[in-house]
Amino acid sequence: SNAGVRGEWGDFGEANYREYLDTVNEELLIIPMIETQQAIDNIDEILSVPGIDVLLIGPSDLSIELNVPLDYPSDTYQAGLDKIAEACKRHGVVPGMYFIPPTMDPNFYVEKGFKFFTMPWASWALKGIGNGLGAINRD
Repeated sequence: SNAGVRGEWGDFGEANYREYLDTVNEELLIIPMIETQQAIDNIDEILSVPGIDVLLIGPSDLSIELNVPLDYPSDTYQAGLDKIAEACKRHGVVPGMYFIPPTMDPNFYVEKGFKFFTMPWASWALKGIGNGLGAINRD
């Protein structure tokens, strides 16, 4: 496969394994997470890896790593997001957020270029999900 080495375990019976691999390699989303300053510092190198579809930000962990724990409006945190969003644009990768912090306006992230938002199950994140779904402008 041109997507690297892949192990196999299981019974495919009469299925065409080559066809399966080709389908998986073509349709599987590759979504690395960014949660450290080191990742931000190496963002262009990370985004140069072929096949990355979405770059997902872990907002809480990233804010803690940047010494601004859960201070999402801080200049330090915002500068990190800007660097990530700009790099994603250069590399044609969709920037995403693991969740929208409950205190933040979802449109703020959309305006920065973020287009992929997950919906985590944790109860503390449910407020962010409701906030996100209810407030994103869908123009």
